[in-house]
Amino acid sequence: MDAATEFTPDKAWQAAIANLQMDMSRATFETWVKPASLEDFKDDTFVIGCMNSYGRDWLADRLTTTLVRFLSGVMNRDIQVRFIVIDQEYDQDTSDDKDDLDSPETDADPVELEILYSSVRDTLIEPGRVVRLPVYFLRWLPYVDSQVIFVVMALWQEYYLASGGRAQKGNNKVSARAEQVCQWAGISRAQFFRLLLPGSPLYWFVRKNETDHEVDKRTGRAKKSSNKYVLFDTPLTPGDAEDLKSFLLDHGIRESPVTTLQAAVAADPKQILSYPVRPPSVTFNFENMLPHHLTVQGVIRDLVGRKLTAELEPLADQLADRLLAQGEFILVSWYFLKNWLPALGPDAAMFILVLRNLCYFNDETGELRDEVWIEGGYEAIAQRLGIKNPRTVATWLPAKIERGKRKDELTDRTDQEFTRRQRLQDLLGLFVNRTDHRMNSTGSYAWKFKVQRVDPLTPQHETVRQAASSLLAASEDQGVVDELFSWLGGVTNDCIETVKTESKVVLRLSNLANGCSETLTGILNDCIETLNLEGNDCFETLLKTLKRFKDSQKDKDTSSTQDSSNLPVDDPYLQSVEAVTDANGDWSLEKLLARADKKNRRILLDQEKGALAFVSWVIHGASQASIQNPYSLAIAKLKENPGISAGGASDRLAALLPQQLASLIEQELTFRSPSDRNWRMIFAQAKHDRIRLLADSLGLIPDIQEESWMGS
Repeated sequence: MDAATEFTPDKAWQAAIANLQMDMSRATFETWVKPASLEDFKDDTFVIGCMNSYGRDWLADRLTTTLVRFLSGVMNRDIQVRFIVIDQEYDQDTSDDKDDLDSPETDADPVELEILYSSVRDTLIEPGRVVRLPVYFLRWLPYVDSQVIFVVMALWQEYYLASGGRAQKGNNKVSARAEQVCQWAGISRAQFFRLLLPGSPLYWFVRKNETDHEVDKRTGRAKKSSNKYVLFDTPLTPGDAEDLKSFLLDHGIRESPVTTLQAAVAADPKQILSYPVRPPSVTFNFENMLPHHLTVQGVIRDLVGRKLTAELEPLADQLADRLLAQGEFILVSWYFLKNWLPALGPDAAMFILVLRNLCYFNDETGELRDEVWIEGGYEAIAQRLGIKNPRTVATWLPAKIERGKRKDELTDRTDQEFTRRQRLQDLLGLFVNRTDHRMNSTGSYAWKFKVQRVDPLTPQHETVRQAASSLLAASEDQGVVDELFSWLGGVTNDCIETVKTESKVVLRLSNLANGCSETLTGILNDCIETLNLEGNDCFETLLKTLKRFKDSQKDKDTSSTQDSSNLPVDDPYLQSVEAVTDANGDWSLEKLLARADKKNRRILLDQEKGALAFVSWVIHGASQASIQNPYSLAIAKLKENPGISAGGASDRLAALLPQQLASLIEQELTFRSPSDRNWRMIFAQAKHDRIRLLADSLGLIPDIQEESWMGS
């Protein structure tokens, strides 16, 4: 790159994007980096807009150091990068996120949490990560298909993720990416946008607002704003709306609304609504109805002919809570949505959730009901799921198809269909098994199902689990578990990304296993041989799973807020910390400047009230590979702008007690991956020579032989 070339912020950002595109896989780049945009450049800070908080955190955790290094190089000066959510209000006068009072990072006493997984299986499934499905949504299945319900779940899930789990200020608007919604719903973009067309069944749950125009912050020109939709909170089905209306009219709501609503609240829901759910029929001409939002409160307002009074409104809310079963949910795991839903399809996946809803565990008696009877056979199941042809359900459950002598006579298309059905039966059999049947007096069948209440692993992940368990067992038998964990700690995300594009043979001969002993290398190669060759991401999944399982098994305290009294008395860091701290254990600027020349030392001691700004600039300088001397940088910055620190994560690390920062340095140099968020934000990709440079600049001289942690 020509050093004389002058880069505007826009050109510098485009150059950074192009550089990242060459270093990343296409899927990663298009999912995370491509949607980001340069929103503002002020005070040498690039403000990068992201679609949601999920994308903001991903970019901030993984690319901050890379972007700062690259942009500082092309702009020929020190540059900072800040990530924001573009739909959230952005204050142009705020140049650093340290003033965000709602940010959890401003907590003076943060609490760090880490999940301890008891098995490799739990590491893959993450059973604690769930999405809630309102039980009342099952009553919508005869009206809209299962796919619509999963899309509604996906929209709500993406809403909560995009909002960061926090209450919105002034409005409830968030920005969500269609790709993420599709991933949660297990559908393609084309299917998703077809469902968003006017008149779609999805419009019982959402409404599209008129698209307006807005001013582009960078160009100042008008542009079309993004599509905007309103989510409805648990709408009433058309059949239930008719049943409720009939009940209220029969009990005289127009003459005595208060008495009628009190009677409705006291009544059992089955006295008002049809159980099981009343399917669509010509009674209320559902096929010709335009989708719109139906609520209990809306039905009552229409009947009384006015807005609800202060006396009627709480009664209407109580009735809505009873009829809509507010607070009753089916918990669906992230693993089920992301891995099983695309494999099973929406109807078969919903069938599993319907059966699970009929199971229960009594924590007082210990009774577990995981077997349920479904009266009415295939027809009842199809009606409950909103499937018009009961034969569709029949293809999920029968015994294996006997092809016999007709196998040679089957066309390729028929053979493919039989193969598809067999595969679906095999997958569904991991969740549901038909164990018994009986014929009722009416001549209809009832089926008994045994239901798996916990998600099984997908076949590919089961292969990964077996490989991981074998690898851990073999490593333990050969006494190289510590070496394996140390090796895993050195496998970076960039290294894992390359696995996708490398074959198994190339991988075995690559640099990935360099530095390992012959014993560990042999175990790794044997593990690779056992993996299924259907997809290159199998080994990638294995590495990521082992890294997470390794981290969760560490018996260590990596909290940045630990009491310094827990450090050993003979800890070399504790001894070196005493050389740069005062009697209270805080940083001593006078001791930190002991190596500076007399003139600079006198200037800084006269103008600075404390050592925080100096330590902040040292941390910032150590995190930038282009800065050779963080110590000199700190002196120069403070002479130029007295009292002004580096800001952001550097300030938050500088605010730690010296013993705490020393502990983070020690953990990093001994391959224990500090869990402190601020540390990971700026030192996640840093090499150990930069960490040692930080320790040396602060007068913390570590006495650690890194080779002793590398294994034999």
